[in-house]
Amino acid sequence: MTRHLLIFVCLVTAVTLLTDCGRKRAPVPPGTLRPERIKDLSYKIVKEGALLSWSVPWRNHDGSPLTHIKQFFLFKAEAPIQSACLTCPPSYGKPIIINYDKKPAPGKKIVYEDTTVRQGFYYTYQVKTVKGFFNISDFSNKVTFAWHSPPSAPINISAEVFEDGVGLSWLPPDTFEDGEVLNQPLEYRVYRRFSDDEKWTSLPGTTDKTHYFDKIRRTYRQVGYRVAAIFHYFDTDIEGTISSPTFVKARGLQNIPPPCCVKAAMTKRGIRISWRPVHRPGIVGYYVFRRDPKGLVVELNSIPVPKGPFIDDTLLEPGVYSYWVTSVDDSYPPNHSRPSNIVTLIVK
Repeated sequence: MTRHLLIFVCLVTAVTLLTDCGRKRAPVPPGTLRPERIKDLSYKIVKEGALLSWSVPWRNHDGSPLTHIKQFFLFKAEAPIQSACLTCPPSYGKPIIINYDKKPAPGKKIVYEDTTVRQGFYYTYQVKTVKGFFNISDFSNKVTFAWHSPPSAPINISAEVFEDGVGLSWLPPDTFEDGEVLNQPLEYRVYRRFSDDEKWTSLPGTTDKTHYFDKIRRTYRQVGYRVAAIFHYFDTDIEGTISSPTFVKARGLQNIPPPCCVKAAMTKRGIRISWRPVHRPGIVGYYVFRRDPKGLVVELNSIPVPKGPFIDDTLLEPGVYSYWVTSVDDSYPPNHSRPSNIVTLIVK
């Protein structure tokens, strides 16, 4: 009896364990929890070669946390420009192995400098994340470029301050970074940084001129500019060395006029304040002010209204009220005009 009872208990226990295991999670095949695919592989052509960079993934492809990365495989294909097939699958050799061997964290970047690139060749790169022998991510996005030594920095940058902006001018570089004479057409990208900014910001677009006008009205701040030349080499835009900065203090429209012909009238919705707008570049709107019978002055709008009229729908006590309007421009900090003509109105 004891032996039969023991066998029965063992069978029940085995069935229970199998059932519980099935409830928790199905078996995971090898490679299922591979790292997520890298999507932001990018490049920058520099004097010594090319900088490849990408974000370190920190999740598996199913969204679960990625606890460890062993290494990265960087795949590279090289083809002469004259015979390259850019629509064909790249012919990769053995990958470049970049050891990592740590737990990934959000916000980390990998930067790899390839100094073996040559002028006259196209290069294609992709990268994979290696978690383990059976856990390798899919290919990243693909980057392709034709390599050429970048242009040297533009020279003799000057800046002149005007009421409505800053005018820049410079001379083009006369050589590439490897010393080769540069006599091909170029474009330029302008960078700007205000004194209280942390980083340089590229201004929209490019220009094929050696001058640029930055339409800003910024007062009380120093502003710096840098310029980089862009060389078009086959279908690759190669941005060269950025110039030394030049700094000026931008001057705004400091004496902007107030609106004129301010009027106030009682309506069903409230007191209607109207005015004639200021026709001058940089004016972004108007502020409306009210003084009550006790002499308290209130700014009625927290952000400038682009145009009038303005309705003061406040429930007002009887008495004499005064209104006026000021103009404001797009400077930083903004310039305010002096007050307009003051109008009064009796609330009964």
